[in-house]
Amino acid sequence: MGKLIDGDDGLLDDEFDKSSDDQHSFGGAWTRIKLEALEKYLVAFNTALSKQSFTRLYIDAFAGTGRCDIKVDGEKKTIDGSARMALATNPSFHKFCFIELRPKKLAALNALGAEYPGKTIEVIQSDANAALKALCGQYQWRSERAVLFLDPFGMHVEWSTLEAIAKTGAVDVWYLFPYAGLYRQAAKNADALDADKEASLTRVLGTDEWRQAFYAQNPQSDLFGGSNGDVRDTDHHQMLEFVSKRLKGLFPAVTDPKVLYQGGDAKNPSGAPLFALYFAASNPTPKAHGLATKIAKDILDTL
Repeated sequence: MGKLIDGDDGLLDDEFDKSSDDQHSFGGAWTRIKLEALEKYLVAFNTALSKQSFTRLYIDAFAGTGRCDIKVDGEKKTIDGSARMALATNPSFHKFCFIELRPKKLAALNALGAEYPGKTIEVIQSDANAALKALCGQYQWRSERAVLFLDPFGMHVEWSTLEAIAKTGAVDVWYLFPYAGLYRQAAKNADALDADKEASLTRVLGTDEWRQAFYAQNPQSDLFGGSNGDVRDTDHHQMLEFVSKRLKGLFPAVTDPKVLYQGGDAKNPSGAPLFALYFAASNPTPKAHGLATKIAKDILDTL
């Protein structure tokens, strides 16, 4: 059974707690930070494009129920999640695509249509990777522009999905990268890397070069020249630098990540690093991605 760690939908690994399929999961200070960043960007995005003829789409790849429970400083409360936040954005998007696999959470998303009768909402029951690849291929992306929120279950977003998103040249992405999942999967000793962990790392990073980047020969080889197995000789900061380099090689523009921690707030974080919040722009035009990343950086700097 997976360990719940995020307010909308996140887990530290690729499992989820099926027993809480119809319940809100619990988040913390990091939940408010990511949602605040997203909310500010959605307003700025729609305002910037409001006088242009583009059809504006909001895509939520792990939409949850539209609400999330958080616990900060011992206080529990329910707040609007990313889906409801997007629906309330003014100026509004023209269309909303909510992707969710779990049936009971789908029911909550479908009910949003009655609450927002003037909105064009598409609720898609699917694995997020498959749905996103289909959406990316559905449009020509000449008259459409989109903001995508990627807030996955652990190591769930495939690199091939990111490639499809980048290829559109029209989608801005907020990606809550599973920082803790990365350094948990990449065990200190390579002997502890089973086939599933290796496959997970390669699937998320899009290359097996992580092995050469993260691991080196164990310096404590035995006297007869044998090896006790490779060991990880990078700390988690260096591992995140590898992730940043990979993303910056794929998208035309990517911000430095905002690291979100287990406790505290944005100014005084505490506990283990859980996530790295990235913004990536797929538009290859310097003017377009320059403006988008400036807005995103300004938002991240205020958090």
